[in-house]
Amino acid sequence: MSIESTLSSYPGYLATIVIFYLALPRLLAVLPPKIQFVAKIMVVLVATMIMSVAGCFVAVACALLNRREEINHRVAKIFSYLSTRPCNITFKIVGEENLKKTPAIVVCNHQSSMDMMVLGRVFPKNCVVMAKKEIQYFPFLGLYMTLSNAIFIDRKNHKKAIESTTQAVADMKKHNSGIWIFPEGTRSRFDKADLLPFKKGAFHLAIQSQLPVLPIVCAGYSHIYDSTRRSFPGGELEIRILEPIPTTGMTSEDVNDLMERTRAVMLKNLKEIDQSSTSSVEPEKPKVEAKSTATSVDKEDDVVEYDGVKKRKVAKA
Repeated sequence: MSIESTLSSYPGYLATIVIFYLALPRLLAVLPPKIQFVAKIMVVLVATMIMSVAGCFVAVACALLNRREEINHRVAKIFSYLSTRPCNITFKIVGEENLKKTPAIVVCNHQSSMDMMVLGRVFPKNCVVMAKKEIQYFPFLGLYMTLSNAIFIDRKNHKKAIESTTQAVADMKKHNSGIWIFPEGTRSRFDKADLLPFKKGAFHLAIQSQLPVLPIVCAGYSHIYDSTRRSFPGGELEIRILEPIPTTGMTSEDVNDLMERTRAVMLKNLKEIDQSSTSSVEPEKPKVEAKSTATSVDKEDDVVEYDGVKKRKVAKA
């Protein structure tokens, strides 16, 4: 095949990909639930791979243009566009204007690997990711995260973890950036509105860097994605970006108070979201059945009670 014919076929390939992407939500919607679950997981994996490869190029381009603070923000958008539409996920964002109040230490509740979709939708500028060291060795994803200045923590080595956080503070001051952290440290997987106990690392960083804490609360989404039931129907997901909590003037003695204050306001909003979503579903009205009780008057009359109203019925001879 000649170069000319190859180049001329590219528009056709591109058009086919675009049409397939636009038709994908309807194609996935008609699949049986278990097959749909697997298919959507594959969509997310492909989107992650594309994001990782594209992220390497975006990171290099932003570095050359001296706009490194935009790397993660732009790459997160790429992932969001690729994954949420085919998986039938939409968002209700409350307080999006608070994303502009960065750099900050961004803390968010952690539910599952699908939290990547939350990052994709609301990841702010001037922010990097803190992740476990093992992710650094994932193909493409690890390379992209390294190029985007992600901070990798060795959880098994406390000394190295402390060194990483110390370096993180220095990097934040140098690049005027914040960090996105899941303070629970692991996936919660709750069926109700709740949070695991927070770890102190994010709040030590906030006080050492004197950056505000920006809490983000994502509603529980087991009705949208549940790996234990192999269910992935999609739906609307509410995310609240709360007011930043200032740390100016705080010292290491204030870490516990800052952590508990942040957890309390996040849990309060998480429960509010849960209550509002529950109350929006109108409960089924109980069926009212007719009740009849026979009287003892000559066994001829009986009383019929319906909806609390008693009516007398005379028996025919």
